[in-house]
Amino acid sequence: MTDATSSTALKRTPLRDVHVKAGAKMVPFGGWDMPVQYTGIIDEHRAVRRAVGLFDISHMGEFEVRGPDALASVQGLCTNDASTLAVGQVQYSILCYPDGGSAERLWFALTEAGRADGLQPIGLGARDTLRLEMKYALYGNDIDQTTNPLEAGLGWVVKPAKGEFLGRDAIEALRTRGVSRKLIGFEMVERAVPRHGYRLLAGGAPVGVVTSGSFGPSVERSIGMGYAPSAQSTVGGELAVEIRGATHPARVVKTPFHPSHTKKA
Repeated sequence: MTDATSSTALKRTPLRDVHVKAGAKMVPFGGWDMPVQYTGIIDEHRAVRRAVGLFDISHMGEFEVRGPDALASVQGLCTNDASTLAVGQVQYSILCYPDGGSAERLWFALTEAGRADGLQPIGLGARDTLRLEMKYALYGNDIDQTTNPLEAGLGWVVKPAKGEFLGRDAIEALRTRGVSRKLIGFEMVERAVPRHGYRLLAGGAPVGVVTSGSFGPSVERSIGMGYAPSAQSTVGGELAVEIRGATHPARVVKTPFHPSHTKKA
């Protein structure tokens, strides 16, 4: 979730001071000074699932509002956007000019308008647990230049019938012979939390690594993702996670861990 960028070199979003005044815990993220949590990751996670969450993603050029019945009643460009940092809830992106205090006025207007509906500002921590429950792959964790869309469960993104594209022949060759590993979802059998980089074991032997893992506040159990050999990717299959030298049992489960509630508005 964070990087090692020096705090003196961090870029600031137009809302950075707003977050600090609100008591947010700030962390380095992709070269930016960003809020990781305000009241707590679990509290903020549940606010998105049950009410409305307000995210600052102005380091990407937008704001987003997410929740079961997220509505934006402020002036500006507002789009129903299911493609940006999706967490499995209805979400809207609201764009405005960052200068002249526009961003702060928009943030406070949204906060006031959503107060009665339980709107809360949400940090990076809850955003991560929300996307994990949906088994949404994060670039740099779950997918990178060493992975392919078929083993990552993203074969639906590449459509050979649509025509030629870079890598089409290689992907079709993979589709024909089958992949040797798959990105699986698993849940812990015991009270143990898997984290990025922990080893996945099968029969006591290392077979892969955890790419994303945490306690899932909505599903109320510890969950994770990781690449495992195709032979160990069947739902119900037994695995283990090595945590600080100890082995903890886990099982492969059907994903997403939490049902999606996204829809087009």
